[in-house]
Amino acid sequence: MLIVTAEPDEVRLGLELRALSLGYRLGSDALLILLDLAAHASEGSEGMVVAASYRDIGRRLGVSKDTVGRRLALLRRDGIVVELGDDSADRFETRSYRLYLDFAGVTREARMTP
Repeated sequence: MLIVTAEPDEVRLGLELRALSLGYRLGSDALLILLDLAAHASEGSEGMVVAASYRDIGRRLGVSKDTVGRRLALLRRDGIVVELGDDSADRFETRSYRLYLDFAGVTREARMTP
């Protein structure tokens, strides 16, 4: 398992071989977007949830909002990301997503700072 620290001292992401397979199958951009969402998510009563817009994700990763939209569609199709809330919202607005990281072979651990 590969351990990656995202946002120093806050979150550790572990990648199993399934995560690599996901990157090959859906594209490296899709895996990178999932990891970005995981790094910014929080654990709540509904599971692992994150709020983000296509533009915010694209800005953080250096990809276009259109690429984010296409890759999120693939992640949603595979059940790894589930959009919460109203489907009628503008696609560039901030939306909430539930993440099923275990399906993708990604583990997330919040690091405790002393």
